[in-house]
Order: sequence, then structure tokens, then C-alpha cells
Amino acid sequence: MRIGLFLVVAALVAISSSGTPVRAGDDPGLVTGQSVIGGDERVRITNTAAFPFSTIAYIELEDRDHDVIGSCTATFIGPDVLLTAGHCLWDFESDDWEEEFIRVIPAKNGKAEPFGYEYAADWWVPDPYVDTGADVWDWGLVKLPDADLSFYTGWLTMAVLDTDVLAEPDFQPVIVGYPGDKATGTMWGLIRPAFLEVDDFTLYYDIDTAPGQSGSAIWSAQQGPNLGKIVGIHAQGGSVNSGSRIDQELLDNVLEGCRVMECTIALDEEGPVPEPVPEPEPALTFHSYSVAIARD
Repeated sequence: MRIGLFLVVAALVAISSSGTPVRAGDDPGLVTGQSVIGGDERVRITNTAAFPFSTIAYIELEDRDHDVIGSCTATFIGPDVLLTAGHCLWDFESDDWEEEFIRVIPAKNGKAEPFGYEYAADWWVPDPYVDTGADVWDWGLVKLPDADLSFYTGWLTMAVLDTDVLAEPDFQPVIVGYPGDKATGTMWGLIRPAFLEVDDFTLYYDIDTAPGQSGSAIWSAQQGPNLGKIVGIHAQGGSVNSGSRIDQELLDNVLEGCRVMECTIALDEEGPVPEPVPEPEPALTFHSYSVAIARD
């Protein structure tokens, strides 16, 4: 039944969206930020509690007094963990975490919070992002204390797909999230027929985005074996928008982050089977929030 519902909502997004891709410029990697490209074609998702939109969460970043200092988007990729952008969690300029608390609100719809919320137990970004702030390492994980929320929301599956599959003219990439230029806590999304460009580490697209949508999963609405599979993480933008491509290295890195935090990730059973990640040497500490607190 859940797959059938997925087909219905994916079709609704497709019908509501339009636009012809244009090819990226000579150096799309130079763009920063996030933007609406041309006219704003994003569509508001009103039935946020329907799968797969139920898997998408508004995350509030709070200081030690629980005052909200920012927001991003995250997506359930397992029963107790969500995928988001690294810059939502770690501030490279201050060399510290952005927040003291993260409130995770799946399927938020304005003031409505149909499944309630939970505070994160831990969060993580890869060491190379902490060290460099480079876009190619801009991802992170948010761990919940239990699987209570995902019992209602479900989750999407991460997949490592070949370049020729991602570059198909009807791959139908989708980004759905919580843009800061719309009413607070409202969910918006857009689908395009294809990516503008696919390279080894980055996906480029003219899907309209705005700050607040950072961390949104990039997934496919193409009917068939790739429907709903997460293939990237939205993080950057400008004249074109871009996100990190899920490749085997990124997947292995995320698995290691989840090993550190003791969470569970759903993987594409038809894709590559990741090899077990060896225990890190004592000097190679991963930047997990709780680990950092323990070090203090």
C-alpha cells in the first residue's frame, strides 16, 4: 500500500511542476548559496503526512536556552537517523557546532506537527568537512533516541547509482524541503525531468531552492526500480543549484558515522553492498556531538 501511495504522490508532484532543463555553465562548482532560478515553480505540499513526504523533517536548531537560531531540512534514512547537510550542523567559520539542541519535526505543515517531535540524541559530520568546510564533504547525520517517530513516518533508502542511470533524460529528480523564503514550517518541492549535469561527486540541477532547504534529500520520482531512492543531498546553489552525489565513498562514510552513533541506515538492496568499515585508529575521532561533549 505504501508503494502505491508513493506512486500517487510522485505523480501529483510531477503534474504540478514544469520546466525544461538548461545546461550548466562552464564551471558550476563555483556557485554558492541557494536560489530560485528564473520564475519560482516550487509547489507547496499540503498533505505532508502522506508517504514519502512524511519522511521529510523540519529541523530547528536551538541554542542552550532553546531559542531557535536556524532551521534546515532532513530526511529519514532509517528508523532512528536522518540525513542532512553538514553546514546545517557544523559552523566552519567558528569551528564549532551551530547548535546545542536539534528539534526534529517530521511532516511539519505550518503550525501543525502531525507526528509530534523529538529532540536529537546526537549528530555527526565527517572530519574532512570540519577540517576544510569543502562542499564535497557537506553532509551530516542526526540521530534520534529511538524509532518512535519513524514508526509513523517511514524512511527512504540511500542508493549508489551509475552515472548513466543518473543522467537519464527522465530520471525525474525531486527536492522537497522547508524553504526559509516561504511561510515558516511549510513544505515545498519541485521535480525536473533530468539533472543538468552529473559528475563524480556532485549533481547539478535547476530545481528552485532557498535557504532552509539545505539538507533536503535528492530523490527520483521515476517509476521503476529507482522510485524514491535518495541519490544526493542538496547543499549549494546560485546560477545552478547542486548537491553531493551518493557514491560508494560517501555511503561508506555515512555508515561509519552511524557506527559511531549506533544508528541504523536503510540501504538499496539492489545496489553495491558496502564492505564492513574497519574500526578507526584511536587518533581518528569522528565529530559526533555527544563524543565532543564527552571530550570536554
